[in-house]
Amino acid sequence: MDSTTRPIFRHTFSLCLLLLWLPLANAKPGSHPPFEITGTVTHNPDGDTIDIQTADRGLVRVRFSGADTPETAQAYWKVARNHLTALVTGQQTTAWCYKTDKYEREVCHVRVGSQDLCLDLIQRGYGWYARMFSRELSTEQQVAYGAAEEEARTKRIGLWSIPDPMPPWEFRKLRKAGQQCR
Repeated sequence: MDSTTRPIFRHTFSLCLLLLWLPLANAKPGSHPPFEITGTVTHNPDGDTIDIQTADRGLVRVRFSGADTPETAQAYWKVARNHLTALVTGQQTTAWCYKTDKYEREVCHVRVGSQDLCLDLIQRGYGWYARMFSRELSTEQQVAYGAAEEEARTKRIGLWSIPDPMPPWEFRKLRKAGQQCR
């Protein structure tokens, strides 16, 4: 290779590396090919997180997609957790997972039989429809979750029976800032 072709080769090689790297750089953080798991719930630390023991993937920690339940120490957090426990105990639970969150939990749409667990939690007033993630839901889920929250609010069901319940995302933000939470 002579001195005139060396810079061209170097630029071409650099361009090829850049083109190979760009799709990885533009990938959504935490996204991965979707997969489905079915198994037995071994633990649920709160109202929107479960551990599923599966035959093929072992123990998988799952964060629900579309619902956000009260954080530990918030009003209704134990009620939401206990309700979820009652729904999943002894039941085969199926999760369709599509990304990993910052805590390395799989983010999934979760069902027991044909029952959408997020929808159930929202309908019973044990959680909020997490609108900030609505683009990750089907149109059917967006409509159902929004309507369920509105109905629970209107009927003052669950956490909506208390005046001005603090959404968990606000609670987390205040707690992170070291401020007092209600």
